[in-house]
Amino acid sequence: MARSLLKRVRQGIKLPIQMAFARAAVLPLDRRPRTPSDLDDLEPRQIVVSRTDRIGDLLCGSPVLVALHQRWPRARLVVVAGPKNRAVLRGLPFVEEGPVFRRNPVSWTELAWWLRRQRFDICVSLRAESMAGVWVAAWSGAPVRIVTHATKAAAAFNLFLGADDAHQTTRYCHAAAILGFSPAEVRPVFVVPPEAERRAEELLPAIRPLDGSPLVGLQIPHRSTKRYTVRAWPTEKVVALVRALTGDGCRVVLCGTGSERVEAEYVRQQVSGAVLAPAGVSLAEFAAVQRRFDLFVSQFTGTLHLADALGVPTVSFGTAEQVEVWGVLGDRHRCIPAPVVADVPVETVLEAARALLVARRR
Repeated sequence: MARSLLKRVRQGIKLPIQMAFARAAVLPLDRRPRTPSDLDDLEPRQIVVSRTDRIGDLLCGSPVLVALHQRWPRARLVVVAGPKNRAVLRGLPFVEEGPVFRRNPVSWTELAWWLRRQRFDICVSLRAESMAGVWVAAWSGAPVRIVTHATKAAAAFNLFLGADDAHQTTRYCHAAAILGFSPAEVRPVFVVPPEAERRAEELLPAIRPLDGSPLVGLQIPHRSTKRYTVRAWPTEKVVALVRALTGDGCRVVLCGTGSERVEAEYVRQQVSGAVLAPAGVSLAEFAAVQRRFDLFVSQFTGTLHLADALGVPTVSFGTAEQVEVWGVLGDRHRCIPAPVVADVPVETVLEAARALLVARRR
């Protein structure tokens, strides 16, 4: 109760300050309200887009990048990403990678100076509530500043697309449709580069079964902070699922980096036949390998959305809120919600995996 009250008090102080900053940041710029129909008269030469947080977030926003490119194919399309998600841009060959947005005030001066010199015509923030998006919009000097919907950062923008769907990928596909591109499916976009495909062919013999057995990728849960730990499946359940899938004749590929890879090595030691995903690969190279999986099992993280972009069937599980906001849509996917993630039964995940593998064979 005390923690909840403290949070409300903190938000009550923080939100007005953020709103004031958003308003002040664009005072020297064109603040005339715009509508999507106003875009019909524009022929921008340069567009900048910001999304500075995580891999899955930028992937979910990728349909908007496709829409911008298709609407103005001759325009230079630059994306300002963060250190953690810039690797996604390797799978979007029609965009240019801009400077990295770091949460370091010293680096902001360099980024602001670079943005000012480019003379962008349009700025788009792919995270409506992001203060990083506010700064990029202000520093870009763009007269047209677009965001999906109004939030605490609304004062920095002058064109709202009206796409405020709770489900993230749906939101960005809706925004893309408003911009003139209607995706055939509600899913992210990622194009595996040819050089990554060549690297994957070198890596695959070490993990692909010779008898044609199903190849199942499994993402090891992230546990580096308390926030992630409470959302993570227990290690013993990971081991039990891998053992069951291996018993079904599947080759299970354990995926993860850093502390996740340490846990993957432990699981591999517990289950004969499981293998580790290739180490030291880029996101694009991992995608080239992942594209060969018959199924990918994961909690809600960036590699889950990458699998969705690649057309790989997935089984995912998490809290009901995670499923509502981030759930992978479509008949080839299964999302399992639970009040407590640790309580999701191994049998429930296993049944979903078996059903999708049967459907895949058919």
